[in-house]
Amino acid sequence: MGVPDGEIMSMLMRALGSALISIVAVLLSFGVMYGICTGLGVDASSAILAAALTVGLMRRPEKLGARALAAKFLKLPLIALVAGAIGLALLKWPIVGALLFTGGITLSVLLRRYGSRARSIGSVLALSLMSILVVPVHIDIGQGRWTPPALMVAAGLISLASTVVMTWLAANMAAAADREPPYIERGYVPRAGEIHIAMRMALQMFTALGLAFALGLALFPTHWAWVVLTAFIVCSGTVDRGDAVYKGLLRLAGAIGGAVLAALVAQVAFPNPASYATAVFFILFLGIWLRQINYAYWAAAATLIFALLQGSHGADILPLLGMRLACIVIGALCGVAATWLIYPIRSDQLARKRVAEALTTLRDMLAHKPGSPEHAVGVANLEHHAAELERLAPPHYLHRRVFGASEPDQHPATWIRLMRNLLAQARSPDFDRAQAGAEMRRLGAMLKVQTPTSSQKLESSDSASGK
Repeated sequence: MGVPDGEIMSMLMRALGSALISIVAVLLSFGVMYGICTGLGVDASSAILAAALTVGLMRRPEKLGARALAAKFLKLPLIALVAGAIGLALLKWPIVGALLFTGGITLSVLLRRYGSRARSIGSVLALSLMSILVVPVHIDIGQGRWTPPALMVAAGLISLASTVVMTWLAANMAAAADREPPYIERGYVPRAGEIHIAMRMALQMFTALGLAFALGLALFPTHWAWVVLTAFIVCSGTVDRGDAVYKGLLRLAGAIGGAVLAALVAQVAFPNPASYATAVFFILFLGIWLRQINYAYWAAAATLIFALLQGSHGADILPLLGMRLACIVIGALCGVAATWLIYPIRSDQLARKRVAEALTTLRDMLAHKPGSPEHAVGVANLEHHAAELERLAPPHYLHRRVFGASEPDQHPATWIRLMRNLLAQARSPDFDRAQAGAEMRRLGAMLKVQTPTSSQKLESSDSASGK
């Protein structure tokens, strides 16, 4: 994306600490759960489940009060237990399991419109269901014992405890970060006839997973999970069409690299289970770390780990490689199709809205004196907008690079680049207000080239997308 080498190194160094904390939390949860499984003399797959849950929890660690933390310690094990029951249905009654799984994920997206508590429940539900998809741990009713359900509950508790411990340690090692002023989230109230962004995304997810299950179970009865997992990744948190296509391309690129590596690793003879586990966790660490540079690295690592966990070691290389790639392509197409056809949002409209919001926030901040509370809140809001533009930029930059721009001032990549430059200037101690004012007026004129009616109808997805 044209990022300077120095900036890439800076991003890698900033991400290194976070990746190290995450992998320690994962190892802690896995080690404790593995010890429990060994002591009980049962299969250690629930230890992998605990690790998978921890990976998801550490992506967005939360600083919770005592009451909220207690509630989460109750929610996560219970939701993990429900996810285990759905995992059982997927194994024994695939169609019933597919309906329950799709309904659960759709509900997790829909809950985002009902506030932070409901959004928290939704994120835990989605995390548990996706972990069950990757790690086929299930409740075996036929055993008639308490052990499998108890292991599901234990995996949830241990993963949350590991996350809380490591998040607390990380916060105490970087206490200065707590002094940053909070971003002021402005809620969106849809007008009559408009559909809420959470409902839009839920319908898109329902369609994507429905297509993925139908095609996966029909065409790949033993590898349908690859189709469903890819459809979820492409559709999850995707607001506009361009983002869906871009994520699909990254997922495909990473999956090709991961699948090729998986084919090579399948020929490696690990001397013992410990070396096998070490390889898996090292790949996981690299994926968490390099994800900050490009999502394709995480896709490659996740594909490789998923292949190892699915027990494909030593399998015939070429047929399995072709099967994986076919599943990933179909899953990506399911996600893209849902985003393009079900209440779609044009990428240029969303870019215009995001840049206009950032420009308004910058103007508001400049209206207050440096050091004032209003100015501090404005700085925090600008950081939020900078992160939003960082996420929004890659698809537009790629589009301009591939297809060019007949009118550069009307291409979203131009607006985003100018706004990102303005935000960078605002952070500089040598900020030139006169020069910035001229650039802001120029950018404002670009945004008014086309009628903004359609973009004004776009809902704010800051809280709905969970990004």
